[in-house]
Amino acid sequence: MVSTTLLCFLPYLFLLFPYTTSYDIIRDYSGSTFFDHWDFYGSWDNLTLGDVWWLDRASAFQNNLAYINEHNRAVIKVDNVSDVPFNEKRNTVRITSQDSYGVGSLWIIDLTHLPYGCSVWPAVWTKGPTWPDDGEIDIIEGVNLMGANQYALHTLPGCSQPQGVVQTGVSGETDCSQPSGCVVSEASPNSFNAGFAAAGGGVWAAQFDVAGIFIWFWSVRDVLNCRKRSIADAMQS
Repeated sequence: MVSTTLLCFLPYLFLLFPYTTSYDIIRDYSGSTFFDHWDFYGSWDNLTLGDVWWLDRASAFQNNLAYINEHNRAVIKVDNVSDVPFNEKRNTVRITSQDSYGVGSLWIIDLTHLPYGCSVWPAVWTKGPTWPDDGEIDIIEGVNLMGANQYALHTLPGCSQPQGVVQTGVSGETDCSQPSGCVVSEASPNSFNAGFAAAGGGVWAAQFDVAGIFIWFWSVRDVLNCRKRSIADAMQS
């Protein structure tokens, strides 16, 4: 996979490239300009055949399914008000980044809420230039009543998760060419479902590196505690 394109459901995103021992911010998707660098899908779900219609940009804003809220955070949502007749499709939003990012990228995703419940499938994922042959990285994916977030890597035959890898997550399928991809379930609490909402959100970091693909998750409480420790350390130094 040479480059990736982000397909996302998220209100806040940093894209960073490494420079010596640190990363430079290449793109900051946040606040009032969040939607400036995204394309809206504008079609029915011809990918997973779900009963949804992904609106175009104008329709998404007109129907209040994409907007910036009073806290200056981007909101992308599904129509949870209309009574949709049987065999018709519910309106929602799918956006794709206009930028592509290659090996050596670090993506930071800060979310305050994810939809959950029966028939709901929020996701943040990347794809190569030619999908699905060039691969897919699922950073956030929760389906129906899953209790935890699930990470997955989809590839052509020949790629698998090695045995004995050091991780806190729980491995499932290890052959990345299978329909599910090679899967790791998040073991930390509050990564999806009601726990994520009750905690007030969380942050993911995904590193796309020559050494491999690495994903971390922190509940918002962990992030706040880390900030407090950093401030305390700075005051003491």
